Amino acid sequence: VYDFAIQGEGTSQLYSSVALNVFIEGYYIGGGLMTTALLNQGISTCPDICDSISLSLVNPSNLVTIATDKSVCKTNGSCSFRFPNINGNYFLVIKHRNGLETWSMNPVSISTGTITSYNFTDAASKAYGNNLVAIDAGLFAIYSGDFNQDDNIDLDDFTLLENDINNFAFGYFDTDVTGDGNVDLADVPFLESNISQFIFSNHPN
Repeated sequence: VYDFAIQGEGTSQLYSSVALNVFIEGYYIGGGLMTTALLNQGISTCPDICDSISLSLVNPSNLVTIATDKSVCKTNGSCSFRFPNINGNYFLVIKHRNGLETWSMNPVSISTGTITSYNFTDAASKAYGNNLVAIDAGLFAIYSGDFNQDDNIDLDDFTLLENDINNFAFGYFDTDVTGDGNVDLADVPFLESNISQFIFSNHPN
């Protein structure tokens, strides 16, 4: 498995690029924009970035991850990734620290020396199993609330949120669903809604 964040920089390898558009449910503030979560949480001073996410390429024939890269999403949902010497058709798999793992509906063609664009925000059908939440007219996002990254948004996640609320947590916390820098009651409605709907990660077995 290649991890560009570790071994890609400064080599002579050719790259395949992927340009994504993706929104994160709890961070969405309207008008096609997300909040500046990293700025609010004291991690960044940049006013036009939201948070980091990772993108993995998964072989559809055996569901093995063949490459992963991490990038920072801008507040408008755009983010870009690079992979060394990758060619073929692969599922695109998004992971975010408090979001639900989300797969592309179908494998996507990736080739060296080109930029592949994929938009997770303009239709629920862009995700495997239509596993996106409507956040605005014609706009969709990955679900927020899977803090323990077990592919389910459930009471285990609510316990983590409740503990951080009781501890008046602020700063860089996964349980800060809204990305405002505080873990508080404003984070609860997203989690309650997704728990009540039995939201889980939907992907090939």
